[in-house]
Amino acid sequence: MDAQRPTAPARALHLALLALILAGCGLVGAGGGGTSAPPPPTSPYSRFATAEQAAYAAAVRHVGVTLPTRPGAPAPGLPPGAFGPGVGSHLVLGFLPSWELASTSTVDYRALSEIGYYALQVEAKGTLLHSGQGWESLVNGSVAPLVADAHANGVRALLTLYSGTQSTLASLAADPASGRALADRVAPLLASHSFDGVDLDLEGRLASARQGFTAFVAAFSSRLRQIDPSWTIVLNTFPQAAVDPESFFDVKALAPLVDQLFVMAYDMGDPAVPGPTAPLVGAELSDASSLASYLSEVPARKIILGVPFYGYDFTSSSSTLPAVTVGSPYAVTYDAVAATHRLAHWDPVTDTAYLSFRRGTHWHLTFFDDPLSIALKVALASAFHVAGVGAWELGMVSQEQQMASTLDGGSRPLRLPLASQP
Repeated sequence: MDAQRPTAPARALHLALLALILAGCGLVGAGGGGTSAPPPPTSPYSRFATAEQAAYAAAVRHVGVTLPTRPGAPAPGLPPGAFGPGVGSHLVLGFLPSWELASTSTVDYRALSEIGYYALQVEAKGTLLHSGQGWESLVNGSVAPLVADAHANGVRALLTLYSGTQSTLASLAADPASGRALADRVAPLLASHSFDGVDLDLEGRLASARQGFTAFVAAFSSRLRQIDPSWTIVLNTFPQAAVDPESFFDVKALAPLVDQLFVMAYDMGDPAVPGPTAPLVGAELSDASSLASYLSEVPARKIILGVPFYGYDFTSSSSTLPAVTVGSPYAVTYDAVAATHRLAHWDPVTDTAYLSFRRGTHWHLTFFDDPLSIALKVALASAFHVAGVGAWELGMVSQEQQMASTLDGGSRPLRLPLASQP
């Protein structure tokens, strides 16, 4: 479930459990890791600089941490009593993909509002692929315990529908009636498996399909709400879509059609420069700039900030920053990072943690989000007053529960009524 990479293929998140393979490159943004700078005056984000700075300052105060300013300083831990009385009740969405169903027993539902089962494959004409792990796990009953446990804890369960195939998405956008067809096909699955709604992860990159995709979503949402208005509809979007008139996602037009936009605020760095996948600040495209730009187009109540439970390992030209990448970076789960027990450093430019170590003849810099950087992201979302936060994905922190528990920001997550059941 990638953020947009407009210059190259982008599916990087069908990952093995511990050793993940990066499936694409050519990312958007200014890069992190001590080399990035505030947006230049010509940047589409420059007009949001004041709002970004104010929200960032509020987030740091709310977490109650003193952040290092020296490059390479030891990464601070999440302070005791972080968030004080809490940031306030908000939506918390966590995803669990089919290949992580063995992690169901480790899910902390106390920190969640919704959980998304990922995913069924969407095909042309609004059909669904009746094969693959996502489909098989659904129809053979493997997903039933996940939904039952969620409901027992008052958590809504969503069914994710995915496509990253550009020809398929172009065909859907060219025939908005396929939106109604998809709704008619998914509705019986939602009802028979007791889901509370859908998450649409349709990662298009064709500017020419922008208007047609909006019409497709309108047809899908209208029909699904006609069948059962209690079902939630979440749409995943790219972090730069609010300022990109060539984006597949016209977020201003799409927002009224769905309950929330899940902003996939990750994979925002430059693979040629070791740095974070989700800089809090300090890069042209960051959590702060993305949220600020979205709020200029979309009501705050419609926005969920997506955060990553994974990072990237860069084979690097140097043990320190700045550096350049040697070869291609690869993705690593937070579980895998924590299992190394290496001392983490702090990048004061982007407010993210990283490891620096030698393996064989090469230096490695591994950037990742930890409980503190996740807490800062949660507090940032609160400072911008958006609907909440969400994480890709829960199986990546099955051994490190503080990551998921931090998503609630010290407050009880917002709980919505479960959908009506047949």
